[in-house]
Amino acid sequence: MRFLILIIFLLTPLNALFAEDIPKYKRSYFGGWSDEDGDCQNTRHELLKELSTSIMTLTDSTCRVLTGRWLDLYTNKIFQQSSKVDIDHLVPLHYAWQRGAHRWDKATLRRFSNDTRNLFVVQKSVNREKSASGPLEWLPPNKDFRCIYVVRFERIMKMYHLQLTGSEERGFGALKAKYC
Repeated sequence: MRFLILIIFLLTPLNALFAEDIPKYKRSYFGGWSDEDGDCQNTRHELLKELSTSIMTLTDSTCRVLTGRWLDLYTNKIFQQSSKVDIDHLVPLHYAWQRGAHRWDKATLRRFSNDTRNLFVVQKSVNREKSASGPLEWLPPNKDFRCIYVVRFERIMKMYHLQLTGSEERGFGALKAKYC
């Protein structure tokens, strides 16, 4: 059943699923990482600082985190160099754009992009593998994290009033039944 839902979903263009013309996506619409407190550390480096479980080293300017200790929940691996990790948007920006973010104002787009509830420190290659996929197309390799991943993904979608199609909602239900 899950396979059939996935096939239907993959073969149906999103604008047909939502019966709406969606403007072309550009990542720049979401802005970049912000520096809300003006300390020269943007959201990426603030999150790296917050989530490090050991002493960190910073650049001479203290604007960037160089080393620390981060657990990638997607893989259950530990990383100690910030250059080896990305900050992943759990609900990818492009995914959100296709499901309603294209209607948001600039401030909401930027807030979504920098919302730490939607951000994870993850291995670079895994983030690239995931790309703009949702849970019906990609799940973390760490099977013990899959339930949390799907539930949190769905929660972020609801918080921002993003729309899932009926088949996507059923697919999310099937994933929760399988992994939760």
